[in-house]
Amino acid sequence: MKEKIIEEIFRLKEQRRAIIISHNYQREEVQDIADFVGDSLELSRQAASVDCDVIVFCGVNFMAESASILSPEKTVLLPSLDANCPMADMVRVSGTRKVWKTFPGYEVQPTFVFPHDFTLIDMKRQYPGVPVVAYVNTTADVKAESDICCTSANVVKVVESLPEDRVICIPDRNLSAWAQRNTGKEIITWDGFCHVHDRVRAEDVERARKGHPEALVMAHPECRLEVLERADHVTSTSGMLRFARQSDAREFIVGTEVGLLHRLRKENPDKVFYPLRKDMICPNMKKTTLEKVLWALKEMKNEIKVPEDIRVRAVTALDRMLKIK
Repeated sequence: MKEKIIEEIFRLKEQRRAIIISHNYQREEVQDIADFVGDSLELSRQAASVDCDVIVFCGVNFMAESASILSPEKTVLLPSLDANCPMADMVRVSGTRKVWKTFPGYEVQPTFVFPHDFTLIDMKRQYPGVPVVAYVNTTADVKAESDICCTSANVVKVVESLPEDRVICIPDRNLSAWAQRNTGKEIITWDGFCHVHDRVRAEDVERARKGHPEALVMAHPECRLEVLERADHVTSTSGMLRFARQSDAREFIVGTEVGLLHRLRKENPDKVFYPLRKDMICPNMKKTTLEKVLWALKEMKNEIKVPEDIRVRAVTALDRMLKIK
């Protein structure tokens, strides 16, 4: 059955002149059928450079939006339309924001409630003239309202590139804390977070080290500062792949969503990888299945199209980041 689904996906992919791109956190079988696997911005830039008509983005909503921003002439499909990013949804340009309390499997998280009436526009009014640095893990309209974008790998470089002494960083408080730790500028932090990374505590690192004393700890900047301070290497998912490949170490503890373990193991069959916590799972990243990829290609449904007025302003924020050397 699985083989027939894959065969039909490949047939339709050729017929539609499509490419399939998969985020590092996707299901193993989805990663295995993708033309490209990587992080969100890396994938969108890759897709923009490929001669194709259709981009099937196996990820979450803001990622498909980024692909639409960089490839407005192409049809971008999101196989699972309800695959959202809770962190990206924690900031809105205007209007009502969602209230997030608890997440499945997140037993240590206290109740965390955001005010309904505070938006990015309110933040900019509160701090007039202070530039807004938007993590790429934000929706298109938030990027459009920001001055410049950043990734988890270049946030410090982006902050340092700005002439102002104060900057607003949205939406991840942990990435902001990491940036603050590594720059002399004042970071005004938006109080959002990734529930997958934010659940990790210092004791989790100590427990993992005791269980695997020979392993190096890699941690994503979306983790809390107490975790990052205890890691051997702090970096993005792409950075983890490079570090594992280039390191002489044979064992690694991986402090990010468990989906990355599949690619790490495929690319480094002679090395061993352990999850920092086994429950570092993003339910939204796992919503995409082979069946949904097939359905999207067959029906050409779930198209993500960013309105041109938003797209132009969002791509400006991305371009400013890409120009930084």
